[in-house]
Amino acid sequence: MRLLSTHVGGLIVAVAVGLLIGVDRERHKHAEPGPITAGLRTFTLTSLLGAIAALVQSDLMLVVAGAGVIVLIALSYLRRQAVHPGQTTEFALLATFAIGFLSITQVELAAGLGVLIALLLTSKSRLHRFALSQLSEQELHDATLLAGAALIVLPLLPDRAIDLLGVVNLQVIWRLTVLMLSVNALGYLARRTLGAQVGLAVAGFCSGFVSSILTIAAFGRQAKTEPAVLSGAVAGAAFSSIATAIQLLIILGMTNLNLLPILGPGIAAMGVVAAAYGFIFVVAAKRAPMHAEAVTGRAFEPKFAVIFAIAFALMSLVAALLQRWMGPSGAQFAVAMGGFVDTHAATASAGRLAAAGALDLHQAAFAAMLAITANTLVKIAAAIVAGGRGFALRLCPSHAGMLMALWLGWYLVATGLLPAHW
Repeated sequence: MRLLSTHVGGLIVAVAVGLLIGVDRERHKHAEPGPITAGLRTFTLTSLLGAIAALVQSDLMLVVAGAGVIVLIALSYLRRQAVHPGQTTEFALLATFAIGFLSITQVELAAGLGVLIALLLTSKSRLHRFALSQLSEQELHDATLLAGAALIVLPLLPDRAIDLLGVVNLQVIWRLTVLMLSVNALGYLARRTLGAQVGLAVAGFCSGFVSSILTIAAFGRQAKTEPAVLSGAVAGAAFSSIATAIQLLIILGMTNLNLLPILGPGIAAMGVVAAAYGFIFVVAAKRAPMHAEAVTGRAFEPKFAVIFAIAFALMSLVAALLQRWMGPSGAQFAVAMGGFVDTHAATASAGRLAAAGALDLHQAAFAAMLAITANTLVKIAAAIVAGGRGFALRLCPSHAGMLMALWLGWYLVATGLLPAHW
């Protein structure tokens, strides 16, 4: 009796999981062709059988019960395979037995797995529709590339510096590359899920995770050819800089947390200015019809990831060399010039140089500030070249405000008016 009272929570979870999964199978078994398959009572009893096997604490009992379940599942499948070759119910029954066994010793994990399995079963039609009609071949290919980059390539890379200067760490470089790919994919997924009808503003924010400069250029061209969407295009272009600020904060958190209190306020202020400015043009865009093109292209461009990784490694190496030859000013110059190419790689390089001791925190922070400033100037140039005078005159004040906010935040921290440690 004492043993039963100790494990009453596990037994309740075992019954609940059996009922939850069994309800879904009960609803499907009469719709499937062939002999009647396992339903509500069978799944509940199977889960309880697993719990009993765990309560008895006998390896022999576990082997006998598990083998019996497997044999019955195999016999059931042999009866049905001619008319219904699917094996979902059989595997769900085996998983239910395992969850019942697990519920006695790990109640929370068993409950979570049970809910997850039930969710997978109830989402059958949605998952099939997504895989067959909504997911393109290119998107599946990109998802596979991302999984391979994160789960295969990353663990194989050495987690140590491979150069004499001690700044090029392949695992750190690839971890940041996977981060960039993941953020880009999330931005693409947001656009894909929300659809074009939500407006250019949301599309601009999501596209900014891929490239804010390219987003500004694309929206500038659209505003130039379609003057009716000028306000919406300006809003989307401004919102793309919010994505830049978010990425910079994430990269600082991954490369050097000690830089975050120094640079974080200014970068966050940049994002706030971009959001406020973009919102003004969202309101203005509501006065006129606005549309956005359907989402096309890829979740991310692998070549951009390779360029980012190479740029990050080269910038770190060149900055370290200049630091050795010219002192900290040489490293700062290299990082600052890198901002004209990629502000994310330049900021990451500043963080790594500070972590390696090539620059102190304030020198690295100043170099990153110069890189972000250089990148913002490139955005202004993109707006002028691609969008023309009308687009640039409306968008450039947001970048001027972002630069003011960035440097004001840095000044307040440098002078002690804002705490350098949170």
